[in-house]
Amino acid sequence: MNTYPFDEQKDLLRWQDVCYGASPLIFIHGLGCASSSDYPAVIASDAYCRRRSWLVDLPGAGFSDKPEATLYGTTAQAQTLENWILSTGILRCGLFGHSAGAFIALKLAAAMPTKVNKLILCQPGLTEYGVSLLESITSMSESEFVAIGFSQVLERLKEDGDNEIWLGSFQVCSPQAIYQWAGAALADYDAGAWIEALKALRTPKKAVILSDNTPLNDIRRYHQAGCRVEIVAHSGHMIAYDNPDGLAQAISHVAY
Repeated sequence: MNTYPFDEQKDLLRWQDVCYGASPLIFIHGLGCASSSDYPAVIASDAYCRRRSWLVDLPGAGFSDKPEATLYGTTAQAQTLENWILSTGILRCGLFGHSAGAFIALKLAAAMPTKVNKLILCQPGLTEYGVSLLESITSMSESEFVAIGFSQVLERLKEDGDNEIWLGSFQVCSPQAIYQWAGAALADYDAGAWIEALKALRTPKKAVILSDNTPLNDIRRYHQAGCRVEIVAHSGHMIAYDNPDGLAQAISHVAY
């Protein structure tokens, strides 16, 4: 595990460096997730291309620190990652962003056009279930959510079912981070401008990885945005949980 102090209080971003090489593919997880828990099974798969991979837990999530004074919206998270990447001295990198993490990856790619040479978005955006969940979070004030709402959301996820793996990383997230990221993700998604931003992005190579239940209109939309599209069989929104070998293979097809 590697560390990077991301604020004046020396709170730490934590990340793993796997499959050594010159240019890493940086994994940016979705809301309530953690790269340290979502992607080890993917990069350990025999189907993985063994590209150098950095599994980073965003501030407020996973093994990274969770200070109360930090801003956790998508723009702030992208800025933290930009500072971290610049501190490493690497010349080039690729970005992988899942779900709401795709918004962060997209902003980061736009901010670092000479550094990022590959953008891979996995199930980008929000599902109807995700929108409903995030709207229930942001219907409260931040202080109310931190005090009682976070525990209520955990209970809802348990009652809804099929969230057992996600709950593992969700329950160790900072409630403040969940709240602020929820609001930012809804704003990013509702504006609809993120698809146009993806289309306008000058990153040399762009790809989208989708589940096999994705509507054809959505697939066409990504093709029109200049993206190569890979489909992973036997998977839903959480592809890394449903079919890690399939995700490993899809990444390998577009990672170089």
